[in-house]
Amino acid sequence: MGYMDKQAKYRKLHDQLLRRFEPFLPGTRLDSVRSLQKEYRVSLATLNTALKMLVEEGVIESVRNKGLYRTAPGCGNASRTVVLVLPGQDEPLFRKIIFACYEALEKLNMRMQLAIYGLSAEQETEVVRGVLEDEPDGVLYMPTLVSGALKRLLLEWSRTVPVMQINREVGEPSLSFVGNECFESSREATAMLIRHGHRRIGAIYGNDFRTCQDQQERIAGFKAALDEAGLPYEPQYDIIYDGFDCRISTDVVALLLSPRRPTAFFATNSAFLSNLIQKAAFCKLSIPDDLSVTSFDLGETFASLPLQFDRMEQATVPLCARAVELLDQMMRTRDFEPRRERIPGRPVPGDSCRDWREE
Repeated sequence: MGYMDKQAKYRKLHDQLLRRFEPFLPGTRLDSVRSLQKEYRVSLATLNTALKMLVEEGVIESVRNKGLYRTAPGCGNASRTVVLVLPGQDEPLFRKIIFACYEALEKLNMRMQLAIYGLSAEQETEVVRGVLEDEPDGVLYMPTLVSGALKRLLLEWSRTVPVMQINREVGEPSLSFVGNECFESSREATAMLIRHGHRRIGAIYGNDFRTCQDQQERIAGFKAALDEAGLPYEPQYDIIYDGFDCRISTDVVALLLSPRRPTAFFATNSAFLSNLIQKAAFCKLSIPDDLSVTSFDLGETFASLPLQFDRMEQATVPLCARAVELLDQMMRTRDFEPRRERIPGRPVPGDSCRDWREE
């Protein structure tokens, strides 16, 4: 019997037992495991799997040396633990994800554990492997440097442990994922500049874009907005930063001082904006008088900047809430078919854009 056949069998038994036990009042003692196995003519392993699902859902309670009891709705969730796996906890994005996931899990009466990995493929693989081998009730995971070995590990374990990727993904469609709608949000952020009359528009992004799917989607959204407006994409207008050190840039000053410099920029990440402001000031340019700028990122990352930027803001709290909701479905039903959703950003007006006319 294959994996899917076994899954179908215990899920069918789960549904039968759920209909059987639901009418009983909380505290009612139920049939013994032995009598249920005899009545339904199933293996002990299949019965135990179905009963475990009902315990996790709060339908029944298994009391050691006493038997099975009907429980009050929802009281079984407290025994469920979800591990949140992140590359850090000090950045604004990570802090917001931690608190948003904690609040969403708390509403479902579930516990959260935090697992932090270092920024190396080896450490990420080691931490994720350890989390999966502990077989938690569920995993929320934000990938960064996913090796081929780690991807294979995720695909293997996702058959038995509910895993939900959040914010970033490994690019494997058979794994569940809830993230930002990067393409449409970036297209709209660029369209803001076009509506202000800008025709020479550059993009600002990191040099890791070839291996970072969400960055590729943001750049694709930028190009799509240009194409819809009948504007050419001019790669010489782009600024490419080192993803780990935004102070390092190539030929930014030369670009800003050129006679046909861009009049506007779309930034894929707010981390690049502080350096852009400094470079523009060095060139005797200011935002928005000489340069209009939009961005797509988390709202908190703009707090330290000297002006309010026009932007599309990531919907981090709704994203985490939806990820937890879908993970809860996977945990309760033991149906591990991939769930995949994207949450659109929201427009936030600021002071970084002005109407532009060629002199």
